[in-house]
Amino acid sequence: MSVELLDGPCKGDYLVKRCPMFLRAVKNGTGENDLLDQVEDSPAKNEKVFIYQMEGDPGWIHLLMSPRSKSGFYALAKYRYLPDIDGERFRDNAVWQNWATEQMNLTLPECPVDKKTCDRVIKACCSCARNIEKSNEETV
Repeated sequence: MSVELLDGPCKGDYLVKRCPMFLRAVKNGTGENDLLDQVEDSPAKNEKVFIYQMEGDPGWIHLLMSPRSKSGFYALAKYRYLPDIDGERFRDNAVWQNWATEQMNLTLPECPVDKKTCDRVIKACCSCARNIEKSNEETV
């Protein structure tokens, strides 16, 4: 499959179209697992929420499947379970998105390019906070 949860209660392989840095996985009352990979996904009342963090770099894979309508590009990533994070706190999508964005900003590497060069020459040299702020300003 394309996304692998390496450990935790939802350990396994999943086929998804999106792989954010932080991911909610759910387990329902009958023990079935699912990933809430899409922005609009939210847990059902009978699902327990678990939080995972991407390990390493993501990628993409193109799969030819039958029926052809299932063919396409799928996310490729590995995730580790975060047992110290109570997933139930993040059932609400707005709360989840705010927390995940904050965590992502805390884990971004320092930009290796000085600010003057970055502002003058390089629009998106890396995933540093400076460039995320710049891209947010451009979309407003």
